[in-house]
Amino acid sequence: MIFYLGNKITDKVEEKVRLGRNKLKSWSYGYDHEHDIIVISKDGTLGSVFYVNGIHIGLPEPPSDRKEIINWDKTTKNQKWKRDEEPKGLNSKTQFEQKYEGFIERQINLRLYGTFIFIKGELVYMPGSSHFFYQWNKLDEGYPVFRIIQNELLIYWEACKADHRCYGVDYVKNRRWGWTSICNSEGINLGTSNENKEIGIISKTGKDSRKNFGKLVRTFKKLPVFFKPSWDGSTTPKKELVLTEPTRKKKLGEDEDDFEEGLDTTIEWHNTVLNSMDGDKIFLSLIDEGGKFPKECPFDQYWRIVKTSHRQGKRIVGKSMVGSTVNSKKKGGREFETVFMQSDPRERSKNGQTASGLYNLFISAAYGLEGFYDTYGFSIVDDPEKPVLNDLGEWITIGANTHLDNELEALREDPEAYNEQLRQFPRTVKEAFRDESEDCEFNLSKILEQIDYNKEELEEKFTGSDPIINNDIERGNFTWENGIQDTKVVWNPDPLNGRFWIRKGCHPPLEYRNIKEKKFKNGVLAWTPKGEHLGCFGVDPYNRDKSADGRGSKGAIHLSTTYNTSTLPNDAFILEYIDRAKKVTIFFEEVLMAMVYYSIPMLGELSNEAFLQYISDRGYRHYSLNNPFKSYNQLNPTEKKLGGAPPQNSKIADQQFYAIESYVEDHIGVARDDRNRPKGNMGDMPFTRTLEQWKDVDLKDRTKYDAFISSSLSRLGCQRRIKKPDEKKKPRRNPFKRYDNSGNISQAI
Repeated sequence: MIFYLGNKITDKVEEKVRLGRNKLKSWSYGYDHEHDIIVISKDGTLGSVFYVNGIHIGLPEPPSDRKEIINWDKTTKNQKWKRDEEPKGLNSKTQFEQKYEGFIERQINLRLYGTFIFIKGELVYMPGSSHFFYQWNKLDEGYPVFRIIQNELLIYWEACKADHRCYGVDYVKNRRWGWTSICNSEGINLGTSNENKEIGIISKTGKDSRKNFGKLVRTFKKLPVFFKPSWDGSTTPKKELVLTEPTRKKKLGEDEDDFEEGLDTTIEWHNTVLNSMDGDKIFLSLIDEGGKFPKECPFDQYWRIVKTSHRQGKRIVGKSMVGSTVNSKKKGGREFETVFMQSDPRERSKNGQTASGLYNLFISAAYGLEGFYDTYGFSIVDDPEKPVLNDLGEWITIGANTHLDNELEALREDPEAYNEQLRQFPRTVKEAFRDESEDCEFNLSKILEQIDYNKEELEEKFTGSDPIINNDIERGNFTWENGIQDTKVVWNPDPLNGRFWIRKGCHPPLEYRNIKEKKFKNGVLAWTPKGEHLGCFGVDPYNRDKSADGRGSKGAIHLSTTYNTSTLPNDAFILEYIDRAKKVTIFFEEVLMAMVYYSIPMLGELSNEAFLQYISDRGYRHYSLNNPFKSYNQLNPTEKKLGGAPPQNSKIADQQFYAIESYVEDHIGVARDDRNRPKGNMGDMPFTRTLEQWKDVDLKDRTKYDAFISSSLSRLGCQRRIKKPDEKKKPRRNPFKRYDNSGNISQAI
């Protein structure tokens, strides 16, 4: 049995146990805690078990009688999906005639239990929702073409429905994949087979929600009479479809107790606002394009609200089909990514649920690329040994993967187009959540290349709650030797909880480490660093232990170097701190210790006078650089007293942008025409958290991007002209010649 999305597991259940319970038909639909399997069988049997994206899915046992398997009597070549044609003459008046009874009963059972089918020699299980979709979901352009990969998604969805721990599926979809049609089909399927339920439809805008609802109504009206109950209101509902009448008429002589009541189920579309479906008891929510929700309705907040509509106390009473292509981070993609990453079935709370409650799913674009399905519905992913006829009547000689690789290769020299191609046709989750180039203040392609390199070459992620470890970084904290302030600073490695991240091999040279001296400058006697020519710290402090919402921003510290002759690398970031100490004074002291350890000064943001006052009061005023764009005489009294760079100064803000812009161009990503690096070399910036902030920063609202502020201040500090301490002053040359006039003739000396 083929299964693109997962692997068959043969030892999950002891065969003797499986067969024994199959004989008794005692496997229950739902999550089997004893064997950690989600059983999607509704006939009490368990067949093959597949491991798909963190969950084990148990399919039903295939029928022992091959004649019950669709296409059993056809040759392998002719084993294709084919709809059962509706018998002629079957209508609302004739549906109860005996000659139609067998056909109707079969369709009801197929919708409930699903079926097995041979497709080109492969045994395929179609759950009830899949059979209903291909058999009865007539679209504007006709019935859907059978796709193996869509069928497997519906198997995964069936597992989400069966699992009492799960709120539904969160699917990152590919373009033109048929997701909206699948959702509408399931809305109709569950809406016409359940009583007293509320089904909600929502999309990226109210207009899109209404459009999807309109498609659902048109499909609903094309159902066969035995699946289509009457509905209340207009023949073409605009807002809601209310199923109020019985699914069949009362037969002559039928007792009132046996007469089927009306469904009283409603399918309704909603506007894209936070309170949509809030307070309702939603049996099924169809959420389309969650990765494109507007700013006033961020998807992560919206999902938290809708989630409550799917539960009653601790019990989950409704499910959600969430699916979307992904906008840029600033246009809804970030919030959708947050929920998606919280939906990994491999990471659960003590209650057994994911953080979001959903189970995420990603399917590579290679499995859903138009033109790369064969006539049976299998995806042509890899290069075939011989040409394959696709469902468009074309002969295919290469697979979807090679086709997509060729597209990328053609765009190799156009980073923006290359990035967009990856976004539009992602083959990994990482590619699906790439940002748009136009939404980044800097060269997005270079930043993404560096991030990808760091994650693939430098970082390792361990299981459980262990953090991501970067092999080019060591973590730790600073302390004063023996706890005595203003002595020597000691580095204490702490791989898991260290707040300082230092590039390996980039501790200060011994001739500068902890070296400081007191100097009298500008009327102030204070400690002065020896290594100010080596680089500069940039600091973005915070000024409260907690903010009003109980969280607060983080403090950020960066150290980058100048071009120097020490053992430190040139023009490189070598230290990163993005954290929040328990008390703000601890953060102040951490900055001070880092500067003393390296004997390098800082350029701090003057938005927080308490921080700079702390540094000055401790006797380290000369470790705080002045505004680099003013002479000392131009400084205001506060700047003279404390140093620092005022954030409201537009010139400084502009220069911060230019500093990072030039650094990205010269030192980040693959070198193409860089003067500083050989062509093809990868940049050298191991601090991925900082790269992420450079990628996302909004220059109109920089307050959320602490790492951008501190890193850009560090680069500004490095750009000032500094003389090395061992540079000797050359004697000034006297422009006037001196003469010896002691004799009769004056002679030049």
